[in-house]
Amino acid sequence: MATLRVAVAGLGAIGSRVAAALDRGIEGLVLSAVAARDREAARARIAGLSARPPVVPLARLADDADVVVECLPPGAFLEAAGPILARGGVLVPASVGALLAHEPECRRLAARTGARIVVPSGAIVGLDGLRAAAEAGLEEVRMVTRKPPASFGPEVRIEGRRIATGDIREPLRLFAGSARDAIRLLPVNVNVAAAVSLAGLGADRTTVEVWADPAVDRNHHEVHVRSAVGAFSAAVDNLPDPQNPKTSAVTAYSIVAALRRLVEPLAVGS
Repeated sequence: MATLRVAVAGLGAIGSRVAAALDRGIEGLVLSAVAARDREAARARIAGLSARPPVVPLARLADDADVVVECLPPGAFLEAAGPILARGGVLVPASVGALLAHEPECRRLAARTGARIVVPSGAIVGLDGLRAAAEAGLEEVRMVTRKPPASFGPEVRIEGRRIATGDIREPLRLFAGSARDAIRLLPVNVNVAAAVSLAGLGADRTTVEVWADPAVDRNHHEVHVRSAVGAFSAAVDNLPDPQNPKTSAVTAYSIVAALRRLVEPLAVGS
């Protein structure tokens, strides 16, 4: 198998870890380029890599890649996704909520060019079982997320009220409703809801609760599924990423695992 050139868009907590893993060496993959809004900061981020890839503008990133790993703020998603999909390459998005918002046009473009969109599991488990149950027929998919209040930033908004997260002393439900609305209102905190939606009933029929809970010190996610072939629940407690508590530390490693799957001769899981 030919070596795949992998470019990383965004060098925050997730992108930096993915770039470092590629730099350490994964057979069949090579880190070909990186891009970020602040190119000087990007150069500083990759200063410790053994083989320093070029830092290029986002618009040119796909020129140097077969695969683009998108690790950008949601508003910049299409700047990385559009060019690689237009070229017929592989997009591996961290901003799964942004992908869901642009799913129809991204799917149409990928179908036209032969591109692929590979969504990593990220901070959630159970997507294999959910996809299998979807083949048989899903009846209900429900998700509950509990995070330390600080992971939502300095304050949260509920029904027009602003509440300082440092003042939250008991579990506070921030949202209950469809996954689509959860992603719209909390775009940087519920990428897991987008992944569950894409694997199962879709964003409008997947129900979500999001809690700011001072009793937890990890990001806790539960998925509850009822289907024609049975029911199951899956739960995970993830440590927040020390560089960015809004995301789980496991997210970057999930992307690395998805990249390995592109080139490994044996793939485990449906």
